[in-house]
Formats: sequence, structure tokens, C-alpha cells
Amino acid sequence: MRETTVPATSYADRAMARVASWPGVRSGRAACGLGTALKVGGRQLAHVHADGCAELRLTWPVIGRLRRPLLESGRVQLAPGGDWIRVRLDTDGDVDLFASLASVAIKANTSAGRRRTAGACMTMAQAKVKEAMRSGRPAAVPDDLREPRLRTP
Repeated sequence: MRETTVPATSYADRAMARVASWPGVRSGRAACGLGTALKVGGRQLAHVHADGCAELRLTWPVIGRLRRPLLESGRVQLAPGGDWIRVRLDTDGDVDLFASLASVAIKANTSAGRRRTAGACMTMAQAKVKEAMRSGRPAAVPDDLREPRLRTP
């Protein structure tokens, strides 16, 4: 009897497949051209890069409210003032975290009033700043990398 092997899938593939199976979620090409994206209503909410990191568009107001637990998880990287976060997908727990945050991203990006154009993902925004610095041009920091002004109690 011949043994069949199931092809291994990456944690990023598993995370994307899980969320892509939800009603209303579609997969396609990432707006930045780097990897696969998940979209709801034509709006990009998440994408993965070849390095196994996923970026989710939570929106900066949501990131402001969830900042402490996101950072304390040790699995999430934030860009100051940006709408995007980065999650490293190395474990099944990371896949669960991605799915939970994707649910939050869907709500944040489909609620009334969240219709402004998405800024560049973290990877592309950071690359633009680094390229400007290397070329000696003044680096205009994109809005997605600026620190938001958060109200303090």
C-alpha cells in the first residue's frame, strides 16, 4: 500500500484560507503588489508577504483602543499612526490571533464613517521612507507612519 502525503501549508496559507472562507470575504492580489489580499466589499483588509508576516488594516482608531493588548501579545508590530498592523504567523496560536483580528478589521472597515482611502501598507510605506533617505531626498513621512494624537483621560 502506498503512503500519501498531504502537502504542508504554511501558517500564512492557513490563516488566509480560514478567513477567506467567511461569508463576504474574497481573496485577490494585494494592492501593494506583494502577495495575496483579503477583501470585503472591494476594500482590502489583510494581505501576506513572502516572509510569513500578515498585515491587517485595523484602522488607527481601533489600534489606539487596542494598543496595549496588541503590544503585550508580543506577536503584533504597530506603525505609529497607521491603519495597518503586522502579525508574524509562526504558530497555530498566531493563526487564531490573525482570525480574531481579521474579524475586528472587517467590522472596523465596514462600519459607517470608515470610507476614507486606505493608506499604504506598512511594508510599502516604510520602503518609501527608506528609499528617500538612501537617495538623500527629504523623507516625507506618509500619514500611515505618523503617530496619532490620542486623547488622554
